[in-house]
Amino acid sequence: MTTPFSDDSLLPKPAPAMPVSPHGGEYLLRSERALWGRRAAVASDVSSQLIEAIENLRDAARYNHFGKCNEGEDFFTGLTLVLNSLTSQWTEQSSRADELSLACTRAAGDIEDADSSGAARLEG
Repeated sequence: MTTPFSDDSLLPKPAPAMPVSPHGGEYLLRSERALWGRRAAVASDVSSQLIEAIENLRDAARYNHFGKCNEGEDFFTGLTLVLNSLTSQWTEQSSRADELSLACTRAAGDIEDADSSGAARLEG
C-alpha cells in the first residue's frame, strides 16, 4: 500500500504501549486527570467531615453534666482538655486535607499540561 507521504504518516498507527512500572509488567503507569480529581474530592470530603466532627465535639464539652462535686469538676476539666487537644489535632488534619486537595487539583492540571505539551511535540 502506498501513501502520498514517504513516511506513511496517513497510515493508522497503534497507540504506544503504556510505560511499565518498576514493580512489574502487570502495573501500568497512568496520569489521568480524573483520578487526580477523585483524589482531590476525597481529600476535600475528609476535610469537611473533620470540620463537622469538630463542631460536634465542641458541643460535647460545652457544659458540665457531671455535677458540681470535686469528681464531676475534675472529670469535666480532664474531658475538656482531651477534647480541646483532639479538636486541635483534627483542625490541623483538616487543613492538611485541604492542602492535599489543592495539591491534587494542581497535579491534575500539571500532568494534563505536560501530557498535552508532550503530545504536541510528538505531533510537531
